[in-house]
Amino acid sequence: MDLFLETPQQQAKRMLRQQQRLMEMQMQGAAAQPFAQNVVPAAVPAAVPGCESAPETYSVQQDSYAQELAFDKRRARRRRVGQRLRTLAMIVLIPLGLAAIFLASYALTCILNGASPNEVLQHLSALGQRLGDAITTFQVGWEG
Repeated sequence: MDLFLETPQQQAKRMLRQQQRLMEMQMQGAAAQPFAQNVVPAAVPAAVPGCESAPETYSVQQDSYAQELAFDKRRARRRRVGQRLRTLAMIVLIPLGLAAIFLASYALTCILNGASPNEVLQHLSALGQRLGDAITTFQVGWEG
């Protein structure tokens, strides 16, 4: 979880490596004497991996990172659910929209051909009757 945060153990290892490098450079005569003396704080030797007595310190960065990670997971989950709902809505609404457009165009065609409102209703009911007959014919052919 703490991908980019440095734990106290990692910090202690890094400080020890820096101190060793500085001591090596000092041996070669390239490092400044006062800078190398205060590299490792007094609390760091307690955080060395060999010492299990070092308590785990509370880190505000780790806590905020954990909260942001949890929020990101919840947001990703909401996006996936929303995407699935949109897909399901498209699967259902597109055929219904096409059927509504077909019925509207059929009724307008009847009106443009001079049909009265009663005749339009009769034509629409006849269309429904034919559709029902086609469905029953399809079911009979499918079963038998």
